[in-house]
Amino acid sequence: MPRIRVSVSVPEEIALYLRKAPNASALVSEAVRLYQAEQLRNELTAAYQADRAESAGLDSEWSDADARVPG
Repeated sequence: MPRIRVSVSVPEEIALYLRKAPNASALVSEAVRLYQAEQLRNELTAAYQADRAESAGLDSEWSDADARVPG
């Protein structure tokens, strides 16, 4: 995968931390990956909760009698 240089502005304390790091690029890359994973986890959690709420709503529309098969 090709590497692309990106310039960003950060608070001074973060810049000082990055300057001291043995491999600032790897440190930033890992932080971004973790951030992306957290974002995905949050999106999946929200979708699951919405699906669960919709499922509960549908379940409440049906009674036990509706689910019985005549026979």
